[in-house]
Amino acid sequence: MTQTESEIAVTDVPVETAEVSRRRRDTQSRLLDAATEVFVEFGFQGTSVERICSRADFTRGAFYSNFSSKEELFLALLRREFDERASRILSRVGELTEHLQTTEDGLSIEAAAAYVSDFLSPTGTETDWYALETEFLLLTLRDPAGPVQFVEFGELFRSELARVVGNIVQAAGRRFTIPVESAITVFEGLHDLALRTSALRGIDAPGGLTELGGRIVELLFAITEEV
Repeated sequence: MTQTESEIAVTDVPVETAEVSRRRRDTQSRLLDAATEVFVEFGFQGTSVERICSRADFTRGAFYSNFSSKEELFLALLRREFDERASRILSRVGELTEHLQTTEDGLSIEAAAAYVSDFLSPTGTETDWYALETEFLLLTLRDPAGPVQFVEFGELFRSELARVVGNIVQAAGRRFTIPVESAITVFEGLHDLALRTSALRGIDAPGGLTELGGRIVELLFAITEEV
């Protein structure tokens, strides 16, 4: 085989492999999107592989060539949601931190409330995610030793959130007067209450997500001090 033929042979394989990988990712993405809708509508127990395949317009063979079970798909769905949420948080925090580090004005309560409210502005998927998170919790409660563990995901997200909030407070020229982890627990409680209220009564309901930014800022200024 000549050098040119060798080079062609070598380059052909990655192209084919990349194409197969792309199709596989597309299939998995469509299955996850369909599963999100079906899990929200029917709950985990009421969702079958057939329902998911029908919604995604795939065969059972396509499903089982990507996921071994409904539980594995549910875990993949939760991991995707966590990764997307973490990515959004890091992106927004980067923008906010850069602004805080370059502005010459101090951070007033009003300005902080505006920043945080924008940071926490609804994306339109909160109600669906609340439903999925509830299913996640119930699944763990029904099978504490099973493959789906709500606590592990909660701790992972809480740890990431603590790091992010700590960076924001530092960039704002303030510091916590209590351990960051303790503050995150309180913030998480406020967020969960606002999310539940919005899921049941609407985004703009009293105590819902629309009011969350102001409430968090009130608390934030109460448990931090200027450096």
